[in-house]
Amino acid sequence: MADSPDRAVPITYGEPISRGPGSRMRSRRTNGLVIVAALVALAAIGGTAARGSDENALAGAGAEPVVTATHTPAPTTPVATVDADAARRADEAKAVADQAAADQAAAAKKAANAKAAAARAAAAKAAADRAAQAKAAAAKATAAAATWAVTTVVDGDTIWVSRAGVSRKIRFIGIDTPETGQCGFTEARNALRGLIGGQRVTLTAGAQDDVDRYGRLLRYVDVGGVDAGLRLVKRGYAVARYDSRDGYGAHTRETAYVRADAASPTAACVDPNVGAAGGTRGSGFTGSWPQAGDKYPCPQSRPVKGNEDSMIAHEPGDRYYNVTKPEQCFATMSDAESAGFRPAKV
Repeated sequence: MADSPDRAVPITYGEPISRGPGSRMRSRRTNGLVIVAALVALAAIGGTAARGSDENALAGAGAEPVVTATHTPAPTTPVATVDADAARRADEAKAVADQAAADQAAAAKKAANAKAAAARAAAAKAAADRAAQAKAAAAKATAAAATWAVTTVVDGDTIWVSRAGVSRKIRFIGIDTPETGQCGFTEARNALRGLIGGQRVTLTAGAQDDVDRYGRLLRYVDVGGVDAGLRLVKRGYAVARYDSRDGYGAHTRETAYVRADAASPTAACVDPNVGAAGGTRGSGFTGSWPQAGDKYPCPQSRPVKGNEDSMIAHEPGDRYYNVTKPEQCFATMSDAESAGFRPAKV
């Protein structure tokens, strides 16, 4: 019996398959199915791609609304203009910084110059002060070298002085005072001692002769700028003499001496021949007491008035004696000076 195309033919393992007409048909049918499957697969792939594009498109237009942003572009500035402005501003900033630095340097220089000027001024002042001190010291030394120390008051017009180991006897120019034993000797000597005793004096020439017949230097005697001889004349302890009026020739201070002698009263004195019983020894002044016009008299035994407001002592015959109100009264000017008063100049 012939084989039926649809009948299964047993196949032994390892036995070659013999394909008949039915096999060839089945093979063609299988190949067709494969081709169809491939085409379907390709179609499916293409559909998937198309569907993906549509899905992407649909995703962009989903449920959420699409927001459209509107942007108005700013005017566009040319790049070259921006660069030029930036460079100009940089130059201006640099110029400002340079000017500030220059101002600061100028201020620092000015401060340094001021400090240097102040230092120079201080140095100049210090140098000037040192020079002034040196000058004052030199002047003081010169003055000390030019002055003499009073060592002895002999009487009212004669003294001994010394300087650098040299002693000289000095006779006052233009005045005369009582000699030893004469009325007024003690008062004149004590008055002179009160003026110059123990002090340094300046000796000045002024008479026609340099020395007198006894070998004494003829000099004006000044102490602290005060002419001691003229002071004695003003107080009445000395008289103007030995000048052009009596043949001795004029001296340089004659006019002042003569004028003072004419204006001054004669100082009262103690007569050396009158003892203590006479009641005048010790005061140095005689005559009626108190003096005419004396508003504030002291006791006659202590006639020197000491005014404590001015610490000036006034003797009878001084210009302001009669109007001076004394807080203290002294027997002599020396007593007043010992108490700290200074003699009146007029």
